[in-house]
Amino acid sequence: MTRTGRRDGYAGEAEPFLDERTGFRGWRFWVGAGRGIPTPAVVDGRVYFGGGFGSHEVYALEGHSGHLRWQLRTRDDGPTAVVGVGRFVAFNTESCTLEVVDALDGRPMWERWLGDPLLAQPAMAGHRVVMAYPRAGRHWLGAFDLASGDPLWETALEHDVITAPVVAEGHVFLSTFDGTVWSIDPSSGAVLWQRSLDATSAPWVYRGEVYVARRTREPQGASGSEERATATAPPDVGASPRARARAVPTEETTAWDATVGAFKARHQAKEAAYLSATWGVKRKRAFLAADAAVGFARGPAAAKLDDVRHLIGETSVARTWRFQGSRPVVVEGVLYETTGDRLEASDVVTGQRRWGWSAAKAVEGERRLTPPAVARGRVLAGTWDGRVLSWDAAAGAIVWKVEVGAPCHWQPVMAGGWVYAGLEDGSVVAFDTRDPACDGWPMWGGGAGHNG
Repeated sequence: MTRTGRRDGYAGEAEPFLDERTGFRGWRFWVGAGRGIPTPAVVDGRVYFGGGFGSHEVYALEGHSGHLRWQLRTRDDGPTAVVGVGRFVAFNTESCTLEVVDALDGRPMWERWLGDPLLAQPAMAGHRVVMAYPRAGRHWLGAFDLASGDPLWETALEHDVITAPVVAEGHVFLSTFDGTVWSIDPSSGAVLWQRSLDATSAPWVYRGEVYVARRTREPQGASGSEERATATAPPDVGASPRARARAVPTEETTAWDATVGAFKARHQAKEAAYLSATWGVKRKRAFLAADAAVGFARGPAAAKLDDVRHLIGETSVARTWRFQGSRPVVVEGVLYETTGDRLEASDVVTGQRRWGWSAAKAVEGERRLTPPAVARGRVLAGTWDGRVLSWDAAAGAIVWKVEVGAPCHWQPVMAGGWVYAGLEDGSVVAFDTRDPACDGWPMWGGGAGHNG
């Protein structure tokens, strides 16, 4: 499709979308400039999304028609994935504000300058919005009143947050780019516990346990093994950043007690070349131009990119901002994960693998597939080779697959039988699957608290 003459931030009409293999129909909306579009959010039948790193635009569309309801130009660049509840939708800009707008008309309700850069997206819980930001050589997690923007509390961290804070089971959980996992009281901001775990994803919380992907030093056996250690913690927890950099890149999902942070179990480690700073160097360096375009000719000190490089192999603000890792999901006693660029489902108690899928094409410098979305017996993910797929959560059989025409880096979402995905060519695609089970995951992480 030729898009000649379309400028960055163009607010046009949605174009029809048809997948001839499945017959699914929907729409595609172009925003221009070829920027990767973060995960859309579906709130009360409307779709909200930012225009990507370097953009100044946030959009609201009708979910079934793609008709543009409103378009907001932000003062600062780089709006993240949007979260929303009721009349409130929230996002932050990479530089440098947290913003809450009216979901119906896009009217700004309040904004607050927090710091530069902001690498995570916000989370909502009750009357609070929670966000991480740098200041005076440190990072902070702050809570703000959702309606007024008034500060409620802030807590000192050592690094920015991987993807987003997570609000679940009465606490705020988060992973930071120094590999630490935190549990924080949402009412006061008090730190309940913190553990240096070499964490490489946002946590997932399930029935009193915290699941998180973490970098390990060496492979623990062949992918798909049913071995699972439960007696002792992994021996390399807290390894120094430089020791991590020298290690063979591998990754595993581990479980920790949500109340005290005690080790519970580990799942099979898999090779994870994407955690190496030398993997896909040419493509990673290309993103330095995106940094320079927003004023980062050199990596900003506040981003602490040296620590980021040692932990996850990224060297630019743009790629750190878009990093999602192998964020696990646990639903009804089954762990769904993408460590090793392989989608697997396994029993959380025994570690026994139920099914796996690894048929996405490899592209050095990019993950093969997104973190999974799981709800109502369906698993949803996008691939870098330009597909969005749905699997039966129990059996692992592919329910359908749709060619969307461009790489899908950000996690897709599903709501009311429709699927929505932001793509790397600067477009959002939406289609009706006619499957009522394709529902229950309306924004990144599954909800405004990012925990399903």
